[in-house]
Amino acid sequence: MTPRAIFFDLDDTLLDTSGGVQEAWKSTCAAFAPELGIEPEPLQQAIREQLMTFWKDEAAVEHWRTRLHDARRHNVALALERLGLDPAAAPRLADRYWDEQAARMRLFDDSLETLQRLRDAGFRLGLLTNGPAEMQRWKLSRFPIEAHFDVIVIEGEFGRGKPDPAVFAHALERTGARPEEAWHIGDNLYADIGGARRAGIHAAWIHRDRLELGEDAPALPDRVLAHLADLREPLGL
Repeated sequence: MTPRAIFFDLDDTLLDTSGGVQEAWKSTCAAFAPELGIEPEPLQQAIREQLMTFWKDEAAVEHWRTRLHDARRHNVALALERLGLDPAAAPRLADRYWDEQAARMRLFDDSLETLQRLRDAGFRLGLLTNGPAEMQRWKLSRFPIEAHFDVIVIEGEFGRGKPDPAVFAHALERTGARPEEAWHIGDNLYADIGGARRAGIHAAWIHRDRLELGEDAPALPDRVLAHLADLREPLGL
């Protein structure tokens, strides 16, 4: 069935928030390494390993998700402690990283064009994003996509985040669509794909040529997209 409503995740679906991560950490560690008395490379490696452990732990991520700045400071402190360094530097280091990363964020090349095509074709659109309200609203103020959506659900404002079925139910209500009349597009197999499928919504996983669908995937999508251009044929765009 051709959907009436199409919902999108924000980070790494419409907005490239991960593409500059390694360069941001590299720059940050280079700036702080002399002060900490360590070479930049082992500092960056320790932080990378700690953050990989954190992001693989869905329970930990859910606990910290609306306090991502605090989570970053917490994980940097743990990395510094593992290196035998003073964790008191963690807040400054973590905040410097955010400035570096924020400067590197950009919309994917196909995001605005896809949203406009969908609006012109009469689809109802929703944006469903986890994370802190202030951070996600800052992204929406910086990048010109907010006006394309009929409903925006931000975890820090709504009080619940994906994969909670209440998020999807709210978006369905606001767009006037039944579950079988909606698609959800996102990059996170646990939150986006698992949440959408449990809500009875067609789940389209977008990998952006970065992610792989492993055998231990927490949820399997109904559809796989490399990029948003892959929507054109099935939606008649």
